[in-house]
Amino acid sequence: MPTNNFTTDLLEIKDLIINKIEKVDFTIHIYFTIKRKPHTCPHCGSVTEQVHDYRTSIIKDIPFLGNKTLLHYKKRRYHCPCCNKHFYEEFGLLPKHYRITTRLAFYSIELLRNMQSVSSVANILGISNSSVFRVLKHISYPKPKELPTVLSIDEFKGNANGEKFQAILTDAKHHQLIDILPKRTQLCLTEYFQGIKNRNTVKYFVMDMNRVYLDIARTYFPNATIVIDKFHVVRYAGWALENVRVRVQKSMPPEKRKYFKRSRKLLLKRNKDLSEENLQALEVMLAQSQDLGAAYYLKEQFYDFMKSKSRPEAAKKLQNFLIFAYSSQLKEFNACITMLNNWSKYILNAFECPYTNGYTEGTNNTIKVIKRTAFGYRNFNNFRNRIFLALT
Repeated sequence: MPTNNFTTDLLEIKDLIINKIEKVDFTIHIYFTIKRKPHTCPHCGSVTEQVHDYRTSIIKDIPFLGNKTLLHYKKRRYHCPCCNKHFYEEFGLLPKHYRITTRLAFYSIELLRNMQSVSSVANILGISNSSVFRVLKHISYPKPKELPTVLSIDEFKGNANGEKFQAILTDAKHHQLIDILPKRTQLCLTEYFQGIKNRNTVKYFVMDMNRVYLDIARTYFPNATIVIDKFHVVRYAGWALENVRVRVQKSMPPEKRKYFKRSRKLLLKRNKDLSEENLQALEVMLAQSQDLGAAYYLKEQFYDFMKSKSRPEAAKKLQNFLIFAYSSQLKEFNACITMLNNWSKYILNAFECPYTNGYTEGTNNTIKVIKRTAFGYRNFNNFRNRIFLALT
């Protein structure tokens, strides 16, 4: 059991008078008052020492040696003889209208920062979920006044405030979270960016193939080079190959169909990364269908294009890929061909830009974990605060 002097130091309250300390089950109860002193009336400014009465408040504090801590604070209510009004004495350990100490509130924030769910934080600290949410609600992360020189934008499925998707802004150069927006709509993005003055200093605008983002970039970032991140491009060839595999294996007998499904990773992996044994297995698979062989060749050609070291090299390889893709007449590659024709200018910019959406995609994975541990967030501001706590 802690001593009076130790407890006084632990509570960090000046002029603290410990009346009693007791432990009941797994809870430490500390009964205390504060040394009486003159107080200034908040209503008229007069100084008084006249006590009207006492009220006892039970306050939850941070756990001590594995035990919950309850502070029984006998607080004075002063009487002002000048204006005849009453007021409570000053007490710095407790925020206004709270029944938990300031440091318990900060401790709950640290637990949330470590990816704990609201319910687990509440259980650890012995407080209600609503108390944790109340602390979370009072955290403030203001909108940035300036944007970085390399701005990355993406969306994620947040389902907050009735909106399926939210937008995320990051600094792709310094790997920092810039902001979370409640919607990815043109109106929301327009209102957001109109209020920021240094838009002309943004050099790169990194995005996926989203027409809304493209319109925003053209309108509000005239000096920025628009870059389509490679991560969003490279998936198209894999999707096309997978669709060819699914079509081909449907015409196969059940045993062979199961083998093709189990071995699909051999098709998606780069040829140069396969072992000798896997190369032989792949050769057997490709021999089953001319379409599958053509699709695999196109996938390898596409990946080779994405590994280009310069824009001229990428432009040449892209042109060669499109020629072979057209001539293959594989309908599964139509979406890939259309995407490349529509976005080739901005895709090729990626081969001159040293920055990607890699950090942004990593933050999206963190957001998924936050969402999963909390079983989702209906309130956008709480969701935004949780994301900032985890990533800043």
